[in-house]
Amino acid sequence: MSNLYGGRGLELVSGSGAEVKDAEGRSYVDFLCGNGSALFGHCHPVLTEAAQKALLSPWTTSPGLLCAARDELRKNLAALLPEGKVFLCSSGAEAIEAALKLVTSLRPGRFKILALRRAFHGRTLGALALTFNPQYRRPWADRLLPVQHLRAEELPGAVDEGTAAVFVEPVQGEGGVYPLPPAVGAAITEACRSAGALLVADEIQTGWGRCGALLASLGAELDPDVVTLAKGLAGGFPIGAAVWKGALGDFPAKGHGSTYGGNPVAASVALASWDLLCSEKYPELAAKNGGTFAAALKALSSPLIVEVRHKGLLVGVELSVKADPVLRELQSRGILALNAGPQVVRFLPPFTAQEKHFTAVTETFLQVLSQLI
Repeated sequence: MSNLYGGRGLELVSGSGAEVKDAEGRSYVDFLCGNGSALFGHCHPVLTEAAQKALLSPWTTSPGLLCAARDELRKNLAALLPEGKVFLCSSGAEAIEAALKLVTSLRPGRFKILALRRAFHGRTLGALALTFNPQYRRPWADRLLPVQHLRAEELPGAVDEGTAAVFVEPVQGEGGVYPLPPAVGAAITEACRSAGALLVADEIQTGWGRCGALLASLGAELDPDVVTLAKGLAGGFPIGAAVWKGALGDFPAKGHGSTYGGNPVAASVALASWDLLCSEKYPELAAKNGGTFAAALKALSSPLIVEVRHKGLLVGVELSVKADPVLRELQSRGILALNAGPQVVRFLPPFTAQEKHFTAVTETFLQVLSQLI
């Protein structure tokens, strides 16, 4: 078996909301949440019911056949952008690949593609070209599309009439939890408009309410031509989507496809998640709880904390020490989190996290840091 992902020595066998249990019966507060994909927490009754109902019908059909759940999901997603068009797939990396093919087909003769330093857009070859981390890129460097990676403040000045597209995360999650300053986002948008370049917002981690709004782009003053979604779109059930402004056009005939894109079960769960976003006002709750949690972390008295950065329920704590030992100790004390670079601890709480969960994480985090001094 490949050792790509290493291992935490932990098998989760049950869960509810922000709590999970391992095979030995030990409980954890889960602020790892499948790298952010369990956005609604574990086993949300509404999503579970939608999946169970969908499983009684054909699990998969040809993308060319009619499917009520798929068609309704496309309709909802299309509303995110003017006269929106939608391509459904099975993951975030696939959504990025679709966006990359789309923008290059819509801007023939333009070969310049720009992205940000610290960017993470996935690890398939096209997505990897957009990803900045040299550790991920090095083994395939001679096979990647040429992409220029710039600092955020440098990017607007680099957009010209030879630029096909600019790829931006409203908040860089994997890269250290860095929200894009609104003034920079506005400048990037204006530069793209002036040059006729297409602006792609990677909302795979930031979108679907996690950062306090359906899309985080608005808060970053981005006006994207294309948006990519995945992770929490169906509460962790595999699905991805690329959505773009309809006036731009479409893929060439037979220019792209996906066997499992718009899978009826995935589409049904995503529709149920859409209803939850609206009925439970989860984006607003994410903004409120994320702000309170970040404030509590900022108030911790530890010389090891360099900075706390956040947008809604995407929270990063930069440390003056390596993050991995902190994460291991947190896990041993019943808290699951992940890193965002070598010295950033990233917390990705679900919408369903309660005050007791935020308190437990904050207090345990301080205990772990105090032990390291």
